[in-house]
Amino acid sequence: LSGAHTIGKARCATFSSRLMGVQPDSTIQTEYLTSLQQLCTQGFVINNDTLAPLDLVTPAAFDNQYYANLRSGEGLLKTDQVLYSNGTETTRELVEFYNKHQSKFFENFKKSMIKMGNIKPLTGTSGEIRRNCRSINSHSSA
Repeated sequence: LSGAHTIGKARCATFSSRLMGVQPDSTIQTEYLTSLQQLCTQGFVINNDTLAPLDLVTPAAFDNQYYANLRSGEGLLKTDQVLYSNGTETTRELVEFYNKHQSKFFENFKKSMIKMGNIKPLTGTSGEIRRNCRSINSHSSA
């Protein structure tokens, strides 16, 4: 499902930690890093609301270019780039495979979306809505 990042945009706030600091993320291709730094900064300040395409080559097309971007160090989000740059042998092989076989990417993406759509959410007392999606709700025993 990460391949869905072949289309859409992300705010600079979601990936700015990869661009700045003494040591920018070494998995980003140098020219791409420079272009993102120029896009996302005004002087030395990050403009968090600026949008960058998730796929710089074919930003409005749903295709397998996302995987070629990862191979060349041009994955916008760290969670995407690590699939190739720092991933396991399995994730790296999947990136290579889907880069070469767009029809298989389409087929497997469709199956994954259907599978995810069939997940039954927890309702009532069986589940809860997080107040903050980044952490589990704390429950007081008062």
